[in-house]
Amino acid sequence: MKPIFSCLLVTTILALSAIPARADKVLELGKTTYQSCVACHGADGKGMKAGDLLMAPSLHDSDFVKGDHVEQLTAIILKGILKEDNKYVQAMLPLEAALKDDQIAALIAYVTEEFGGKRRSPTANDIGKWRKGYADQKSPYKRADLEQMIKDASAPALISDLKYSLYLGKWEELPDFSTLKPEETGTLKGGKISLDPSRKHKGGFGMVFEGKLTLSDSDNYQFALTSDDGSALAINGETVIGNDGIHPAKTVSKKEKLEKGEHTIKVLYFDGGGQRQLSLSIQGKKLGTAWLSKNQKKGGSKGKSYDPILLTSHKPGEAIVHRAFLPDALPRAIGVGYPDGVNLVWDADRLNLAYVYRGEFMDAAPHWNGRGSGSKPLGQDKVQPAPGLALQVLESLDEPWVMSPEAKIKYERDKADPQKEITFLVNPEGYQFRGYRLDEKRFPTFRYDFQDLTVTDHFAPATIDGVVSLTRNLKFTGKAGDNLYYRVAATGPLTEENGWYDLGNLNIRTAGAEPVIRQVNGKKELLLPVNDNASLTIDYRWDTPLKP
Repeated sequence: MKPIFSCLLVTTILALSAIPARADKVLELGKTTYQSCVACHGADGKGMKAGDLLMAPSLHDSDFVKGDHVEQLTAIILKGILKEDNKYVQAMLPLEAALKDDQIAALIAYVTEEFGGKRRSPTANDIGKWRKGYADQKSPYKRADLEQMIKDASAPALISDLKYSLYLGKWEELPDFSTLKPEETGTLKGGKISLDPSRKHKGGFGMVFEGKLTLSDSDNYQFALTSDDGSALAINGETVIGNDGIHPAKTVSKKEKLEKGEHTIKVLYFDGGGQRQLSLSIQGKKLGTAWLSKNQKKGGSKGKSYDPILLTSHKPGEAIVHRAFLPDALPRAIGVGYPDGVNLVWDADRLNLAYVYRGEFMDAAPHWNGRGSGSKPLGQDKVQPAPGLALQVLESLDEPWVMSPEAKIKYERDKADPQKEITFLVNPEGYQFRGYRLDEKRFPTFRYDFQDLTVTDHFAPATIDGVVSLTRNLKFTGKAGDNLYYRVAATGPLTEENGWYDLGNLNIRTAGAEPVIRQVNGKKELLLPVNDNASLTIDYRWDTPLKP
């Protein structure tokens, strides 16, 4: 007779082995996000061919994907890569406007596991921090920049035991920091001098960095110190470079003969207000050029930037319509800026409103520079009431809503009998976009077909309870069939008061059908049933007046 404990253990192991593995939601999101990369990199990551040329390089050969360079890989996804020759057909588009932090984190997890051999798992918070850190990079990277990034990331840190002290105050030249009490002290990991600890201070601060500089060769090294405002560099207790005073970003260089081994290094800096910048590099015969700071810019350069192209209506009272790649919408996005500062983005792929916002309408500068990374909606108070497809036949109110229809296909490059399955977005069944028509005020009326219905979707600004709002009129011509619903809202608490439903910073009110509130997968949704030849009205009203 077997011991009871052994029987229980075997039973438990068998029971656990029968439980299906929980789906990895991060990899699922990463795989879905990667679909926007397939056209150039291929589903297998080896690069799609265009004749004898590759659309883009193989991800299997990428040092960024194979190595532990997650921050640098994030920078490339955010900013893109310039096309400088004919080695590859395409440039890499910057995706910072198109992808959210959690999408980038999931994309990195997917490509590093699928094509790099080892999964890297940054968090959305990591991506958000790095997004801020690379905000000054205004243009896509050159390939020489990428080679330098890999070199810097792979090389052992020249500075060790790097500590910083941060001081608050207003100065016009470097103070005697030894007489002041620091507001904050800490250690910088990675051996790179950085102003990151000062991000929460708007201006009027100073920093002192101290560490150990280890050199593998004796040489006459050239240091280049750039700062806005004042700075100084000391090696082994002696000042090597002085770059003091209030001034825009300025670089001062000087050579210093140093022996092989360990040296003390100290950098002093203060910001008098306005722009801030600090960078330090070292150059030697065998060393080449190496950056001792996270910031890698000299002089006043901040990367290529463009003056904004603000889109406004030509005539008072008219709307402006702008078609471009826009964030939080599929490629066929249509932005509309109405009078009185209310705006929307309508998604012609999902045949639905993507989001509403108010204030300034759009900056088109990114759309017209480089390969066109898409325009940038401006303004404030953005709300996505009900992302996904607009209409759905529900056999049961417990049936989940379809966001974007997907299909699966077996695909493996150059294999007659592929086994690998990929998922991709397809055109929604039963839908057909029919364009839009502008009225005398240039307000668009969007039109599409759904099964046996023709749908028109029209918006106009309206003042409701003293707040400039949007009124939406939907008309359905034809036969609706049974159990057809229009999803109006899928965000916020959706509590009701005096006919208004709360979406957070936005309230909505409906007319033309009896609202249905349901809860699916722990989330509330507001639906309107659609009947033959129905007309629905939806008002979108913000909680407060627009801030100037």
